[in-house]
Amino acid sequence: MALDFSHNGYEGLFRDALRKGINLFCGAGFSVEASDYSDKKLPIGVALLNELKEEFPIVSHYSTLPRACTKLKKTDKEHFCAFLGQRFHVKQYNQLYDSLVNINVRNIYTTNIDDLFFRIFEESETRLYLNDGTQRGATYNDDHAVNYCPLHGCVRTNDDYVFGSMEIASAFSRSKGSWQNLANDAANHALLFWGWNFEDAGPIEAMYGNGDRTDDNTNRWVLLYNPSEETIDFLSSLNFNIIFGDTMDMLQYISDFVSSSYVGKDESEIKTISSEMDQYRIPDDDKKLPSYPLKDFFLEYAPRWSHVYSSIIPKTIHYNRVANAISSGHNVMVIGIRGSGKTTLMMQLLVDYQSDIPKHYLIAPSEEQAKIYTKQLNGCQSILFVDDCFRDTSAIQYLLNQANIALVCFDRDFNYEMQYHRIREYSFDFIDITEIQKEDAQRIINIIPIEIKKKQINMNRFDSDPTILSLLAGSIKSINFRFLDAFCEEDYDAARVFLMITYVHACGTPCSFDMIYSFLGDEDYTWKDMFDIINRAGKLINDITADMLSGNLVVEIQNYYECRSMVFAENVLNSIERGNSLFAEVLNDFLNNVPVFKICMFDKFKKRAYDADYTYRAFPDLEEGEMYYSTCAKKDKSEYIYQQAALYFSRNKDYKRAFSWIDQCRNLMHYNRFSINSTYAQIYYDANIDIDPAQACRALDILSDCCENDKRKSIHFLAFAKRCIKYYMLYAADDTNALEYIKLALNYINEGLEENNIAFSNKNKKELRKTQESLVEIIRSNQGTY
Repeated sequence: MALDFSHNGYEGLFRDALRKGINLFCGAGFSVEASDYSDKKLPIGVALLNELKEEFPIVSHYSTLPRACTKLKKTDKEHFCAFLGQRFHVKQYNQLYDSLVNINVRNIYTTNIDDLFFRIFEESETRLYLNDGTQRGATYNDDHAVNYCPLHGCVRTNDDYVFGSMEIASAFSRSKGSWQNLANDAANHALLFWGWNFEDAGPIEAMYGNGDRTDDNTNRWVLLYNPSEETIDFLSSLNFNIIFGDTMDMLQYISDFVSSSYVGKDESEIKTISSEMDQYRIPDDDKKLPSYPLKDFFLEYAPRWSHVYSSIIPKTIHYNRVANAISSGHNVMVIGIRGSGKTTLMMQLLVDYQSDIPKHYLIAPSEEQAKIYTKQLNGCQSILFVDDCFRDTSAIQYLLNQANIALVCFDRDFNYEMQYHRIREYSFDFIDITEIQKEDAQRIINIIPIEIKKKQINMNRFDSDPTILSLLAGSIKSINFRFLDAFCEEDYDAARVFLMITYVHACGTPCSFDMIYSFLGDEDYTWKDMFDIINRAGKLINDITADMLSGNLVVEIQNYYECRSMVFAENVLNSIERGNSLFAEVLNDFLNNVPVFKICMFDKFKKRAYDADYTYRAFPDLEEGEMYYSTCAKKDKSEYIYQQAALYFSRNKDYKRAFSWIDQCRNLMHYNRFSINSTYAQIYYDANIDIDPAQACRALDILSDCCENDKRKSIHFLAFAKRCIKYYMLYAADDTNALEYIKLALNYINEGLEENNIAFSNKNKKELRKTQESLVEIIRSNQGTY
């Protein structure tokens, strides 16, 4: 039969929504035309319950699916999850599903755990991909991404499924949970509920039951199959537009619509290659380009395109080094410490490096975004600059394999050293720009505005630390970053939002208004109140504009905010005294109120967000710290959370709890075992070095194994060597093995200092050399000569 729009279905608006953009919210009924690898149709409702009863006799007397699932998760979770994983992996599906990629789908929310959507998009010839918001966070700036949020988990990404009655009840009852956030997301865009059994009104009540949001968006549709009159009346009262039909009816309707209409999500597909690639080019130096005072460059250390186009910022020696590598046709890895001028250098090259080959840039691309770029390039040559490149190392690996792309990558030294083992087989020039020459330093000093320049500049500090950060610290008048207490007393709400934006920025991502909305909560503030609070933070934060090199965000969709600069954000957080209650409150509120799928580039954000550096400052009370990490683990049961918790307790010298967390960490899967073992060994050693040398030796042996066998072995050398030195100092008189550990440590350090070893930054090689001297001195004292 055909779809029936007769009950306020508004077919004209619906077709317009398919063309202009629509969100999908799919339940089990959406996937009924798909089959698993046993060629059985995916089960729903009672059918799934009956299959569970056959597979698991323990629930044979259960009458509801949620209760049966709860029982199985409590008694036989591994078998239960394995069964679901096998049953909901899609082998084949009705080809009418393929038409979905040809309508303008903005976001997909689903309570299904199958991977049908992944199959649909993988089979597609269009330039679209699914961006799993539960894994990477939201992507608002990519025309090729369709945000995908599996609210109950997915067989592709994890087995922590939400089926149980208690889990569903908890999800529906949280006013600030994902269901309420879904309603907020749907406020400005069309939404189609597809495949839901609306006899159970729980999700609708959770999203719209407060009565305040029922009129936010009239472009909400539900697809109903044989509904009761009560369901029709209830949904009509919430201003839903009702369509009668089943999944096959809707699929056929969309297929016919696509056949009769051109509905490409990406209009650039019908343009020339040149126009298609405009999104990757730098902005023009025209009247539309904002201008910024030079003073801002030094106070915020945030380069703007107007600064670069003016050519007022001196080019350091590293400009020619990188330009030469590009001219030679080489791929280039440019690394440096924070504040070493990586982004400034990249922008200078994009503006001034002359080439007949088009120059493009990307900021922290995912692998999917890298693939889309390559498809659009269509085999043509390009020079691609990538800032913050190790957000997703798979993207860099993919781009390094493209013969038509000359790749110029920029990132911090620490990120490079952590990921070097994944790119070491590729050919590239390695350029560390951490240190500059004295001539560079003087030219930088020459352009510092008088009003912020110190009267007396002592270059001795620069001689011992020839970096831009050291130079500016000795040349610019001091900035007091410890203003939060006074700010909080004057304007508590604005201080809280400022610190939240600062925290998010320091984690490497911009802060959207959506995130602030969830952080504050609409129970206490209206959206107008929230904008007023943001405005009261004043010039401590910036609205992200088109010329700000922060990730190519589409600012027309919503507002985005950053601290004045990354360096400013980090300095603010580093200035916070331990035990600051405002910082603790911000971390807790952000954790509890802001859902993962609201956070831009969540995969990048989470690499720093739960760091022990932050929790050590925020939670001097270890009970509060443990509560914080326990909540983190419930939201993201990853090894990283447990590892950071262990480091937090280790820094607080509570080695018993530190050991408990790192021991749990070792029991989790899908992670670099050596990274966990290294942390485990260091905590194990620190807990025992003063009381039980035998246990300390066992820890050293574990750490030595990391040095020997980890692909990232270099990152363990210093930790091992320094602990060997301490062991020698304490126990050399009683243990002849102490000297053997010193010799072994020296072998590792020598390996790290080999000339062809580019796994280390210059900064860390200096530290290796200092440690090498200490080890050599110990050996000389025992042997007379070395």
